[in-house]
Amino acid sequence: MKFTSAGITIAAVEGVPSTFDNAGFSVMPFVNIGQVSNIPAFGPTVQVVESNTLATGITEKYVGFVNYGSVAIEADYDDEDLGQELVSDAVTTKDTSFGKDFSFDLTYPNGSKRYWVGKFFSATESPNSANSMVSTSMNIEINSQILKVAANDPSGDFLDENGAIYATSELNENSELWSNI
Repeated sequence: MKFTSAGITIAAVEGVPSTFDNAGFSVMPFVNIGQVSNIPAFGPTVQVVESNTLATGITEKYVGFVNYGSVAIEADYDDEDLGQELVSDAVTTKDTSFGKDFSFDLTYPNGSKRYWVGKFFSATESPNSANSMVSTSMNIEINSQILKVAANDPSGDFLDENGAIYATSELNENSELWSNI
């Protein structure tokens, strides 16, 4: 089902879930990050490992490490927003949350979710020019797989990039399926 980005929310909470599934993430006390105006593309990128054998003269390519990337969230600055305060604290060296892991909940308008674990690495302010809003940009580095939960799916099944659904129990029993997520 197609839908627009209107209504997307993103929330964060310090700490990691007790289990890496819908049940573990859904009980966490997430705080919405308010006034968000842009969430760019994010997701895994696989490193290319090359083998250049002289005998064949062919460059062979292999799958290397997976980098789940980063998300640079843009928002209208709001010094009364609890979510933006949480982000600001997370990059303040004197705050207890500095350098800690955070869990994230991105919710689409249809109710589907994306959960992951990461760290905040910036919370910059931009005064901007005339006739513009003061804005903030918050950078999150993703340090886990991204758990995709379908709308109204309490099981926390994983969806791969082709929309195939794998139950968490299937993944635990067959580690080869993890490569499709």
